[in-house]
Amino acid sequence: MSRTRITGTTLTAFLSLAAITGCSSESGDEPGKPLTKQLEQGEITQALPGPGEVLPGWEPYKDKRVTSEGQYCTEVKKDASPKGWVRGGSAWFMYNGSTDNMMDVDICLFDTPENAKSAYTEWKGTEQSKEKAPKKPVGDETVFVVNPGLSENSVNGFTRSGTVNIRVKIQGTGGDTTGVQDMLAATLKRLQQVQDGKRATATAGDEAAKAAKK
Repeated sequence: MSRTRITGTTLTAFLSLAAITGCSSESGDEPGKPLTKQLEQGEITQALPGPGEVLPGWEPYKDKRVTSEGQYCTEVKKDASPKGWVRGGSAWFMYNGSTDNMMDVDICLFDTPENAKSAYTEWKGTEQSKEKAPKKPVGDETVFVVNPGLSENSVNGFTRSGTVNIRVKIQGTGGDTTGVQDMLAATLKRLQQVQDGKRATATAGDEAAKAAKK
């Protein structure tokens, strides 16, 4: 059965809608401390967002995934994991029940901030002309890469906080970085909550609601 392809305009409208329709929870102010704890696999899995914790219109595609090898944590094609890589996990999401547009959230844990920073630099690639700074930084450093490689309608967002790198890839954004920003911020906050021994409760809706109030 054929699927109707989501247009960039339609998806962009939904991503922008997230900035004004998100319902804020009692998550409080954003914690500023960097990630330094060597998180266990279960903690990383908990920090990955699940149903109802992402942008409107998106739903999980299969289960959260444990990463046994770290090659995906760097843009440079290598046979080995980046230096200092410890463990990671990822979650895929499809838009409006269709895999024509996908969102990928990846978490990569390293042994030291220095190794995380080195891997972060490689992961975001060398297309500096396509890089865009966020309106509000997330973690220690953040960058968006709009339409990387041969892409014509996607955004990759990268964040590093201490020993952890996060990447959010969304297809069908029309160049809008709003949804990627909210997903990066929510995923980082979920990691910070887990690091503090709390449940991961932060959502992209929380971040959108806060941004709409400013």
